[in-house]
Amino acid sequence: MRKFLVVLLILLAVLVVAADMGGRSLAQSMIAQQISQRMEMSEEPEVSIEGWAFLPQALGGTYEELNIRATSATLGEVTAEQIEITASDVEAPLADLLSAPNVVAGTLEGTAVLPYSFVNPYLPEGVTVSTENGSPRISGTVALADFGISVPVEAAPEITVEEGTILVTPTDVQVGDAPVDVSGMVADMITFSFPMPELPYGLALTGAESVPGGLRITGTATDVPLMGSEAA
Repeated sequence: MRKFLVVLLILLAVLVVAADMGGRSLAQSMIAQQISQRMEMSEEPEVSIEGWAFLPQALGGTYEELNIRATSATLGEVTAEQIEITASDVEAPLADLLSAPNVVAGTLEGTAVLPYSFVNPYLPEGVTVSTENGSPRISGTVALADFGISVPVEAAPEITVEEGTILVTPTDVQVGDAPVDVSGMVADMITFSFPMPELPYGLALTGAESVPGGLRITGTATDVPLMGSEAA
């Protein structure tokens, strides 16, 4: 009898684990499909519902954390890369999931990398931002019409954010030979700003930094519908 009970308990444990894994996988797949459509992704993102067990969270209707990763997504007219989103305090009542899925994140934090090809049109002709030896650099040749000459320039970009706008200020500006000191003029020419494309899920731009390959932007939002009619 004792042996039978042990075997029964083991079978029940296996069934519970299998149900937990299956439920987690199904929920992750549903969320991935919705996010893929919302963010115009070429393929579904990787979605991970965190926590030691899925079923207790599902029964309670609250999930501690949800992580979303994707190689790329469309933001306005630009394709961003290295998408990472963390949703915390996610409310998803079990009754809603069984009928009309409704998932709301208490807090949403996301990062993405904008390629430098999106930034370069804001620079003077002949100057671009690119990665050199693993570091972002502004470089090229600037035409100085007042002097009738063109000079080579190189600088490091310093990135700041102000009211949803990204500001790029050159530092350590190096200018080639010129008849007079034109470093200040050149620095002004390669100082620029640009508005961010509209971010998904109402994310507000909070930070940006230069990384190899582009600008990594960061955004946050609260009370964000991830699935359901309000997320459409």
